[in-house]
Amino acid sequence: MNLRTLKKLSKRAAPLLPLLGENRQQFRAAHARSGENYHHTFIGDRKHWERSCCHPSYEARNGWAGCGNRGAEIVYLTRAGHTVVVRPPVHPRKGTAMVGGMSGYYEPEWDEEDAWSALERIVCHHFSEWDEESETFYLTRPLPTVTSIFQAADEIIAERMGEAS
Repeated sequence: MNLRTLKKLSKRAAPLLPLLGENRQQFRAAHARSGENYHHTFIGDRKHWERSCCHPSYEARNGWAGCGNRGAEIVYLTRAGHTVVVRPPVHPRKGTAMVGGMSGYYEPEWDEEDAWSALERIVCHHFSEWDEESETFYLTRPLPTVTSIFQAADEIIAERMGEAS
């Protein structure tokens, strides 16, 4: 998936979220360079990955804990002997549909995610069960593709509308 696909999927998922019980505020993401918004989807298309050097003086100056402090990343050496870190982007494209709200009790914080991640989470949670013997969650319905997740969301909405009538 790339950032453009994420934006399109989020736009398609946004109107379904209130029907599935997601009552957090919906809004559009700011420009990625502003660093205001974050998404929770893994962007595998490497042309969108962020490149940065990983020199000890750079780490100290910018307050990094060190190379390797985030999830998926690639560290490699250039021909000149410089270390380069390549990470997937964490900021969505401008205009991506997002949902967010305050969470927490004593110290509430702003929590946000893109609309696609919210829809995927809701659908997967609906079609999962807890196995007490192995102490793991498992899906009761296969959801391997984007189409299957949207079809499952439509079925959940139809089921809830049937109960309401």
